[in-house]
Amino acid sequence: MPAILALSHAATLGAAVPNSAQGLIDFDHDIGLVGASHEQQFCLSIKNGKLKSGQMLTLVWIPISDVKETAEIRSANVRKLLTGSCDAVNNIEGHAAYDLDARNLDTGKIYIAIVGIHADLRILHGVVEGKLDSRNSVSFRACSGMEGLHFSVWTGGALKEKPVWHRYYYLGYDVEPTCKDTDFEERAK
Repeated sequence: MPAILALSHAATLGAAVPNSAQGLIDFDHDIGLVGASHEQQFCLSIKNGKLKSGQMLTLVWIPISDVKETAEIRSANVRKLLTGSCDAVNNIEGHAAYDLDARNLDTGKIYIAIVGIHADLRILHGVVEGKLDSRNSVSFRACSGMEGLHFSVWTGGALKEKPVWHRYYYLGYDVEPTCKDTDFEERAK
């Protein structure tokens, strides 16, 4: 009987542990955007305010337009938490800003950042996809609206995909829209 009680107590404690402590991605807190805040200075905007100096990040860049560019998977690490936001225009209340050690990134690109190293991500047929944890595979998307960019992460497989993360990045000038209605529809669960 004590063994059953201990097992039941452990199961209850395990259920109470947040996803990130169990090795699972918390899509809401563990994914953000990275862009150049100054020449060769890169800044991460993310809902997670508890990242430590040295924390490794996986960065994904997806081409926005129909230009023949290749998606990228890179890495960076956190230098320090910043006291202000990365970008006053794209500041989101409740998000933290971090200075990154992000050598060799393109200052003209906005990257999706995922907390941790994710070696299972691959570029297949121009799409970045793979596993971030033991759950379903994910795919990354980017498209343009009228005056900004939409970044998203989807899970569930080709016909059952559903959005698990989305972020809009305002550019402040008109761009040719590439987003489709399906980029904003919630898919079957």
